[in-house]
Amino acid sequence: MLTRIFNPIRSFNPQARLFFIVLVGMCFAVDGVYNVLLNLYLLRLGYGTEFIGLVNAVGLVTFAAVSLPAGILGSRFSSTLLMKIGAAVSVFGGLLLPQAELLAPGIREGWLAINYAVMLSGFSLFFVNGAPYLLNVVDTAYKHRAFALKAAGWSLAGFAGSLVGGVLPGAVAALLATTLASPAPYRLTLTAASIVMTLSAICLLRVRPLPHFPEPEATDMPDETARARLNVTQSLILLVAMMTVIRLFQVAGAATVLVYFNVYMDRQLAVSTAMIGVIAAVGRLTGVPTALLTPSLIDRWGIVKVVIWSSLLTAVFLLPMALIEHWLAAAIGFIGTLALSSIRFASFVVYILDLVPRSQQAIMAGSGEMAAGLSFAIMALGGGLLLSLFTFRDLFLLGALFCFTGTALFWLYVLMSKPKRKLKPAL
Repeated sequence: MLTRIFNPIRSFNPQARLFFIVLVGMCFAVDGVYNVLLNLYLLRLGYGTEFIGLVNAVGLVTFAAVSLPAGILGSRFSSTLLMKIGAAVSVFGGLLLPQAELLAPGIREGWLAINYAVMLSGFSLFFVNGAPYLLNVVDTAYKHRAFALKAAGWSLAGFAGSLVGGVLPGAVAALLATTLASPAPYRLTLTAASIVMTLSAICLLRVRPLPHFPEPEATDMPDETARARLNVTQSLILLVAMMTVIRLFQVAGAATVLVYFNVYMDRQLAVSTAMIGVIAAVGRLTGVPTALLTPSLIDRWGIVKVVIWSSLLTAVFLLPMALIEHWLAAAIGFIGTLALSSIRFASFVVYILDLVPRSQQAIMAGSGEMAAGLSFAIMALGGGLLLSLFTFRDLFLLGALFCFTGTALFWLYVLMSKPKRKLKPAL
């Protein structure tokens, strides 16, 4: 597996390789350690599923709200600059959040929600502008390979972060002569993850900006050209709106799993923190080979079929979690969902970025991440409320239904747009 990861990296230029290094460091902290430990940290601080859902929702709504402006700003100014600002903001929130344990109740709740929002707003700036940056820093012939490697690196970082998040609190608890029922081991592990994020942000300072290609002013164009640009703009808005709705539903299944898997395992199935971390790590690791297979799958079946089948199978893998109350069924559902999500992400992002002109790719990326963040926020907040009235079974079934709906909407879009699928470049 490592050969399949490192050989493709050598084919990219130094700037692309540096971007991959930074991506791994950022995702190690945010999608790895924080993904495993944040909810468990909140449980150890004495909070229930309602507050956990609220904190996750606040952060994810912020991620969604920042995503589209991040794309617009990146399109107008510099994706590289926005990535650097985002990494710095994310580090700031990540370092402050775990210190909530040291604060008095009353202040602590706002501190947790605000700093999680700050961390994810910075991550949104970084992640949204990373997609168009990568697409334009590599040769066109390597774009599918680049985004497959991005998804693989994301999964590999999540694997390492999940493993550290599952194992390190136990080691810290032993050093502190305390137990995992105490919040201190989680606080220190989250702080260590934020230090890794800080080092990644420092590496990002070496990334050089891409050349900026401003579009001509409308006043310099003949009437026919201006009308053509207006038609393209209207088509772009409609296209962005459609892809946003599709991804909103498409991501909901993975969102349900990623937000509530650790709570389900801890509260419902009484699984140990170390085991939760191992399963989360295996799920992330499984996403590496599946992501690296994506270019081959696209070459053989076409990008549309890859998007549809990976999204549909993601919904299918949610069913064992919903229908069988056993840690092994939950592990299979979680691992399968993450594995298929890697394929869907790597193929769908390239698909939607190819639909628009280069100057509008950051906006398309921003709208996509806005939809993903909003989907996570809805499932986090709605899931917390749902669990106060119903069960985890109902929550996972709802996630599967939303994911299936997103797949159906994408299939309908493809059928309706077959005659003219690609938006013409801006004039």
